[in-house]
Amino acid sequence: MPSVLGVLERRERVALARAEELRAELERVQAAVAEAEEVARRAVIAREETVAALAEAADEAAVCDAPAGRPAPVLAAVGLGPRVEVPLWRDGLGIEALPPDCARIVALVDQDGAGGGEGVRARRMREHLGWPASDAKEQAARFRAKRLVERGWLTEERPGLFRPRTV
Repeated sequence: MPSVLGVLERRERVALARAEELRAELERVQAAVAEAEEVARRAVIAREETVAALAEAADEAAVCDAPAGRPAPVLAAVGLGPRVEVPLWRDGLGIEALPPDCARIVALVDQDGAGGGEGVRARRMREHLGWPASDAKEQAARFRAKRLVERGWLTEERPGLFRPRTV
């Protein structure tokens, strides 16, 4: 008959070995999660840089090639329209100082913030503006929202999630 202490020691060794196996597996899973998050982060940056580059190219094409009063063909192709001039936010400046689409985006985000929402994404902005469902139009809404962030009208707490400006 085996001793009770011998049985308990064997169970302890088995449990410790299992715990070590699980720690090694946890490290592998954590490394895989970190790698996936890095890939996602780089994809977001690549997408944002592409939209900015397309907008910049569209702006240059509009300045160089567009007949007066009409956007250049490149602008229509990427769905960005003419460059939108957004003034820097300052006390006393209301949304009426913004271009119409930008004013509607700020009003939507402010309304969401007043209702305790988590923030507004570009798809909802595109829908609110009444633009057709397309990636280009969604990118155009996101680009405008990012410009509003740069100029102090909105904040972007997480990538692609826009909230009202914090006072």
